[in-house]
Amino acid sequence: MRHWLVFSLATLGTAPLLAFATGQDAAPSQSDVPIIPELSIIQPFEIDRTDRMTVPVRINNSEPVDFIVDTGAERTVISGDLAQRLALEAGPELRLATISGPTTAPSFYIEELTLKSHKVEGIEAPALERNNLGGNGLLGIDSLEDSKVFLDFRTQHLEVLPSTRRPGKLEQGMIVVSAKKRAGRMILSSAEVDGIKVDIILDTGAQASMGNFALRDRLRKRHLRFDYMPVKMKSVTGKELHGDFSQIREIRIGNFNVTNLPVTFTQNYAFEALNLNDRPAILFGMDALKLFDRVIIDFGSRRVAFDLPRGARREAASRLALANR
Repeated sequence: MRHWLVFSLATLGTAPLLAFATGQDAAPSQSDVPIIPELSIIQPFEIDRTDRMTVPVRINNSEPVDFIVDTGAERTVISGDLAQRLALEAGPELRLATISGPTTAPSFYIEELTLKSHKVEGIEAPALERNNLGGNGLLGIDSLEDSKVFLDFRTQHLEVLPSTRRPGKLEQGMIVVSAKKRAGRMILSSAEVDGIKVDIILDTGAQASMGNFALRDRLRKRHLRFDYMPVKMKSVTGKELHGDFSQIREIRIGNFNVTNLPVTFTQNYAFEALNLNDRPAILFGMDALKLFDRVIIDFGSRRVAFDLPRGARREAASRLALANR
């Protein structure tokens, strides 16, 4: 389910950009894969929780506790120490899909989980160690099914709101993209990388973006040089996963582009669980989402809305771009 990476973009030479096309192509595409400094050792990565935003929840009428909103997690998860502190009833061992593969974890019964917008009853929540989880718990898609997640990166504020059939006031002036649902996750299927059709999974619980080997291999066939840096990642279970860290020059989604996005290509079990091993796919983490001022992920209506940054400047009649903040 989760992964966190810490990486200094200074070693890459180019920062992520956001481009918006207005009826024309956004600037000539530089689809060649950039050169990444060669390292002689595998670089370890630590957990970084700074980009993930939380909402307060009450568990069985408890005092409010902060949970990370995780649109990539199948289930709502609780830290083991919080479950014991609240004296929750123990449940059966559950099988989980993490980035490093399937695993089992103990569970606890949550009779009622209360958010500002709604209540969820009868949750059988897997329990994981707080040090690996990174907080009190994860609010997964089982608790977000009829809701929309509103991320405001200008104010570092997140809300879970009721889903709306049609775009409301919040979405006014935003770019709205239709999405499809697979196993509850929101997936954008209108994206392209270097002319290759790509599925994009939106994952607010992940700090960094990941690509599958199907996309990596297609890019390798198109370019004589495909430079990358070997890295390690850590899942919520504490297991490590090896990957190839690189940078994607341009990702087109409808009429806007995300360029120079750092991506780690790996055998992420989440791709297998979603039957996306053989189709080029990218998991968009918070590093990609925070390029926008605001993002709305509406699970009920299957819409995703993107708000261009206030600091975007018009570089040409057909392009708006923002350097990484």
